[in-house]
Amino acid sequence: QCPMQEMKPQRNVMDLLPKLKSMALADRAVFEKGMKAFVSYIQAYAKHECNLIFRIKDLDFASLAKGFALLKMPKMPELRGKCFSDFIPVTINTDSIPFKDKNREKQRQKQLEQQR
Repeated sequence: QCPMQEMKPQRNVMDLLPKLKSMALADRAVFEKGMKAFVSYIQAYAKHECNLIFRIKDLDFASLAKGFALLKMPKMPELRGKCFSDFIPVTINTDSIPFKDKNREKQRQKQLEQQR
């Protein structure tokens, strides 16, 4: 068994989101980790055995995306055909976000060059 305890809401969470977004814009690693965490969360929610309580159709995807400080919505089957008017993606091309780690960025640039 797992005892339930009430958690108090964190204060000033909204102050953190712009900081997280700017971190994601400055470092591709942060951007990718946020996307991966969001996708994992949605997939775990969708596959949960107790789907009477954890109903994916009741999720507020836009608010979740904001909470994960996403810059854009990922392409995934669970989001296909849905509209997110409350979520405003960044206007920049996220492919242009570099890694802060110079070695990872060098590898990424090589891969981009090979794809062209």
